[in-house]
Amino acid sequence: MRTQRLHPLSPRHLFLRTGRRHHYRCALAALLIFVACAGALPLAQAVVPYRSPDDYGPSPQAQQHRGDCRRQVLQAVNGKIESEDFVARTDREYFRYVVRQNLREVMFICDARNGEIRRQIDIWGDL
Repeated sequence: MRTQRLHPLSPRHLFLRTGRRHHYRCALAALLIFVACAGALPLAQAVVPYRSPDDYGPSPQAQQHRGDCRRQVLQAVNGKIESEDFVARTDREYFRYVVRQNLREVMFICDARNGEIRRQIDIWGDL
């Protein structure tokens, strides 16, 4: 009587109760991982839009008013500027300052286009 041998690449090896089944399953897992990575490779090479260094910071007009904003903030509250941030919202630009005076912290929002203070918020007083 003749025994039937399976072809080495036959998927029926996955279901046999032999010691070689583990090797076939590992090979199949490695193949699936390779196919998934190869499929994701074009996504990793997506085109990123160009942004000039000017897009990340204040505009030249806002840079001119930065000194005016700082001066007005220090005149409003005699304290130390703890932080200064630049925020751009659609077509508007702002500088945010947090000023500490003793135990009081005040946030100032200054319009970067004209150098005027728009808001003054007592951080701990409004809680």
